[in-house]
Amino acid sequence: MDASRITAAIWPWGTQTREQMEIAAKEVTEIGYKSFESVKAAIYAFDLDLKAYKEVLNKYDLKPVSFYFHIPKKGLENDLFGNLEKELEFIAELGVKRICLQATNGRPEVMDEAAKEYEFGIIKKFAEKTREFDIMSNLHPHHNTWVMYKDEIDNVLRNLDAKTIQFAPDTAHLTAADCDPVEVIREYAERVNFTHFKDIKGAKVESEGYASAGMEVYSNFCELGTGCVDFRSVFDILKGVGYDGPLCEELDRAPVSNAESARNNYNFLLNNY
Repeated sequence: MDASRITAAIWPWGTQTREQMEIAAKEVTEIGYKSFESVKAAIYAFDLDLKAYKEVLNKYDLKPVSFYFHIPKKGLENDLFGNLEKELEFIAELGVKRICLQATNGRPEVMDEAAKEYEFGIIKKFAEKTREFDIMSNLHPHHNTWVMYKDEIDNVLRNLDAKTIQFAPDTAHLTAADCDPVEVIREYAERVNFTHFKDIKGAKVESEGYASAGMEVYSNFCELGTGCVDFRSVFDILKGVGYDGPLCEELDRAPVSNAESARNNYNFLLNNY
């Protein structure tokens, strides 16, 4: 396989300072990574200073391939759209063509049709704006958000076409939502434009559409190959449809250190994809 496709999610190193970004860049390039995903908040550590950001990238010969955006709580939409054009200009200047979009955080007690309609409208508006900058938004299902369960994924991907939005599955978050990541990824394989690979130790949400914010799924996330995700089947599906995008490893809470888990995950993908 092309090892340069293996991508590190570097936000666990921190998103508040330039020093955190530089430590992450140094450690992941020492492992062998050539690319990374970060989150929107991290670009503000550089005050949208493109030159300063590029200096770090050039120093480590590292490139960003995706940035991760969160939809804020209902009523705070300006936090997403207020500076979006400036943020997209910054990202586009870096040559980034992908964004992962996480749905509204904190699920309502009942995810009714009105809630789904609201969420759909926000996602559509965001995705259409990123396309103006030649950037593709990718729906990222996530625990305790308004797009978590299979029917919520379907509501977005069946009602917005592939030219507007594509898919960024997360193998652990799908499992936590009692989805079978193999089946979900198989159904939407042609829409996969980014990936979050992480493993999980058998956690799932036992509820009727409601997930408590205090549920400890994060402590069940683990390094690749140490949990219950059937990565062999996921990899075969992606290869079968000719997916040639980034293979992004992510681990929210590393058991020893971010660098050690990033190394273990890099080796797993290198030897198994």
